[in-house]
Amino acid sequence: MSHPSPETAADPEELVAALPTPPTLWQRSDANGGIVEYRIPDDDGVCAAAKLVVRPELFDDSAVRVDRKQGCKDVGTGRHPDIESAVDAVTAELAAAVGE
Repeated sequence: MSHPSPETAADPEELVAALPTPPTLWQRSDANGGIVEYRIPDDDGVCAAAKLVVRPELFDDSAVRVDRKQGCKDVGTGRHPDIESAVDAVTAELAAAVGE
């Protein structure tokens, strides 16, 4: 069993630069450390209707982690071995949520 290491995490600047511009309805914000948040706002409360948080993975052998939320509920985490596969997954999630 290998041990988690920051050396396996994606480069934060490369990750932010590689992630797509959000489609209609989605908003994107970039935080320090390579964390990118995509969200569809919800007028009914503080939770987003849908949210993806993409970040370098520091606790696993994967390079990128993608956390999904629907409302205030966690609905899954995906881990990706490289930036390219994470970008593909994020692009598919963004499109699926708005029916594109």
